[in-house]
Formats: sequence, C-alpha cells, structure tokens
Amino acid sequence: MADDDATLLAAWRDGDTRAGSRLFDRHYTRLARFFRNKVGDEHYDLTQQTMLTCLERCDQLRDDQRFAAFLLGVARNVLLHHYRTRARKLDKLDFGVSAVADLAPGGSTILARRHEHKLLLEALRALPLEQQILLELYYWEELRGGDLARFYGLPEGTIRTRLRAARQALEGTLPKVARQLGIEVTNAADNLETWAREVRPLLEV
Repeated sequence: MADDDATLLAAWRDGDTRAGSRLFDRHYTRLARFFRNKVGDEHYDLTQQTMLTCLERCDQLRDDQRFAAFLLGVARNVLLHHYRTRARKLDKLDFGVSAVADLAPGGSTILARRHEHKLLLEALRALPLEQQILLELYYWEELRGGDLARFYGLPEGTIRTRLRAARQALEGTLPKVARQLGIEVTNAADNLETWAREVRPLLEV
C-alpha cells in the first residue's frame, strides 16, 4: 500500500486501523507542537481527541493532499472547545481577546534552553489565543498567506492584515514579558524568525 497521507486516510476511512495508526504516528509531532505551549501536559489527550475527531469528520476533507492543514484545523477546534468546556458558565470567552496566560495560568511547561526562547514562548502565551495560533502556524508550520487563507476560509488580504497585527502585538508584548521574567534583550523584533526556528524543536520533545 502506498504511504502518502491520501492513501492512508482512504484506508482508514475503510476501517484499516493500521493505516490510522501510521497517520497518527506521522502527524503526532505536528499536533504536539500545536498543543504544547497552549495546554501543557494535556496535549497528549487533545492529540488523541484530534485524531478521533478527524476520523469522524474526514468526509469534510475535499482535498486529501491537504490532510495536514485539515488536521490542524481540527486541532484548533478541539483546543477552543477544550477551553470553552473548562470555563465557568458565566464566562464569555472571546479568543480574540483571551490569552492562554489567562485561560491556563502558570508558565510554559516547555524546557527552554535560552532566555530568549523562554521569552518568546511566554510572550506568545500572553497574546490573544487566536493571534497565538496564527503566529505559530506561520512560524512553526510554515503556512503562508494562501495556505492560511484556505485554513481560515478568509481572503488572503484579510489574513495578511491579521498576521501583521499579530506580529505587531507580539513585538509589543516581548518587552513587557522580558521585564516580568527579568530578561534583558536587544533587537527582539529583529530576532523573531531566528528564535522561532530555534524554539520549534523544543515543542517536539
């Protein structure tokens, strides 16, 4: 049997559990990377839930070659549902406003090797959750304008505007978080791309 995502997904749809296991193993790192700086150790459970939800909804996938992006879309929905179910009944969650730092108080559980890495992880958690997701898809999953537009079902121009606003928010948050952590950094905005590349492997452990 061919080993591409589309073939494995088709076999999984037909009840081949081994194909499902191979898909899970292949994309586990991607899902762990998505969840780890948002839910900590709970990423194991949400990763499992994402794969099961993906199987239930795979008939919604119109292009089997875009399975990875579809999977991340399911992961985003699982994450938002996770926080909604944890909220008190009177809480009105707006993920364009609420940040992980508010939804799950406490620092990142990821062991950062450098102060700059710790700073970036905590600054992302301090952003509204939707901005955090958008930036992490950009930096760590390397989804660009067109891919992000398809992911969100929005015009590419809208995505580029949101991405620019999210990056500006991150640049504005970095100095505040640095002061809270007692970290001195210079030219933080200029180093975002480099830090993001360096941090990415830490999310896969």
